Amino acid sequence: MALAIETEKVVKRFPVTSGYRDIVAFWKREKVEVLKGVSLQIPAGQSTALLGPNGAGKTTLLKILAGLILADEGNIEIDGQDVTDGSDSLSGRLIYVSNEERSMFWRLSGKENLRVFATLQHISSSEQARLVPELLELVGLTEHADRLVMRYSSGMKQRLAIARGLLVKPQILLLDEPTRSLDPAGARQMWEFIRTELVGKLGTTLLLATHNTEEASFLCDKVAILHRGELKAHDTVERVVSQLTGKDRWIIRTTNRMNGSTASILTLPGIHGANEIATGENNEGFAIELALDQPEDRIPMVVQHLVNSGVGVAGIDKVQVSLGSAIEQLARTD
Repeated sequence: MALAIETEKVVKRFPVTSGYRDIVAFWKREKVEVLKGVSLQIPAGQSTALLGPNGAGKTTLLKILAGLILADEGNIEIDGQDVTDGSDSLSGRLIYVSNEERSMFWRLSGKENLRVFATLQHISSSEQARLVPELLELVGLTEHADRLVMRYSSGMKQRLAIARGLLVKPQILLLDEPTRSLDPAGARQMWEFIRTELVGKLGTTLLLATHNTEEASFLCDKVAILHRGELKAHDTVERVVSQLTGKDRWIIRTTNRMNGSTASILTLPGIHGANEIATGENNEGFAIELALDQPEDRIPMVVQHLVNSGVGVAGIDKVQVSLGSAIEQLARTD
């Protein structure tokens, strides 16, 4: 499958300013590394969520891909074309939409904004007459086309920003936290629009920067985790959770307490943690929580160990770790 986006060991540093002297002595400023050798591959037509806390480097990576800033090291290819030097030949193929509301002309209407930006894209007046109403309908703003943008809600402004990005029908769309300022209902509407219209109908390759793990899971085929400028994982949600947590966790429900300490289980190969816990509404049940690898081999071994120790086994369950919990666990390991 052809790659829409490919980065290889991308590094970006920004100068640190701590005072007036740093501003004057620009060339002597200390620099902080915001991206640390990020290598990422996104196939054409795939939707990928870029997750990570503030300062992880998400927006910086999107701006490098969009050609707004240059990488200090590494290589970038968009749709098979080397754009490491910030080439502007991607016009019409890749669009970056930020969550910055000030990027619109507030004293113009939504329709007038689209016409201004269409003119800047060298779209003819006759084409604008067809395209602008079409895009306003696509993003659900037809009834508000003549309202001043300053009177738009946050969700309407974000929809208008997406419509502006679609003026040139891009093959690749970079969205930077599109629902950050929306309430839960507005965010859900935006999710439906992105998944149904942008990804479903238009087949756009989507790279979405977000903090919201529910949003990432709902919209995207895969997730990429940025943490302190490093790419920690890039795969399906289930595989990323497994990569971040390191070991599978299982609960073995027992009919009685263990005869002796759970420390004996830790002597078995491949067992990295074992804790006896109470279960049930009144904590009347017994269970053992395990951290292990290769469960297909380890679970039968632990069950046999329990039976040999006089403990009955009532059931076995895998602990389901959420994507959010896995990312929190990653943060705690720093």
